[in-house]
Amino acid sequence: MITITHIEICKRLAVVSVFILITLLLAETGNAETIVAFAPSQLSVEENEEFTLDIIIESSVNVSGAEMELVYDPTLMEIASIKEGNFFKQGGENTIFSKGTIDNELGTVTNIYSVIMGDDMMLDRDVFATITLQTKDNSGISELEMKNVVITNSAGDNLDATITNAEIAVGDVEITTHESNGETEEKSPATGQNSAIFAIVAMACVYVVRKVRN
Repeated sequence: MITITHIEICKRLAVVSVFILITLLLAETGNAETIVAFAPSQLSVEENEEFTLDIIIESSVNVSGAEMELVYDPTLMEIASIKEGNFFKQGGENTIFSKGTIDNELGTVTNIYSVIMGDDMMLDRDVFATITLQTKDNSGISELEMKNVVITNSAGDNLDATITNAEIAVGDVEITTHESNGETEEKSPATGQNSAIFAIVAMACVYVVRKVRN
């Protein structure tokens, strides 16, 4: 004969399942990554041609600032300018932006950053910065690479980030590699686990209730 103890067990199972679900959700939040990517990630241009690339940021958590350096082949191209995008300015926020120090002899840009003047925010995918480049009278393939990328929140925490650099073909050459453009959303592996927990608890409770009624 089924007693009230079994109903209590059912309740406890429900409580445990909720606890496990919360733990999984917190784990997902802790593993959330910010995507920082060039758009496009691959580009073919002519010699002596001016072109632009955007640095896109997409994040599923609150952010307040970003900083990075750029590295490229100075024999193939040079950077003419770097302009702030709208990513950190969403909602009319004020920012401090540094276009960095461009060294076209070494092929580097250092000290690029942008910071929100206030608390961190949940922001939509948008342009962090627009890079204007000028190719030279040489052909070849150069990677435009982001280095020392740091994404932070207002607590000063460094957030995990997935970086996608750009590959640029100058002149009569072809790019043979194929890199992700950073736009693919990551799927959470815990989704199926969460559904399974609910299903198991629901089935157990239905079983106990039926036994009690009988």
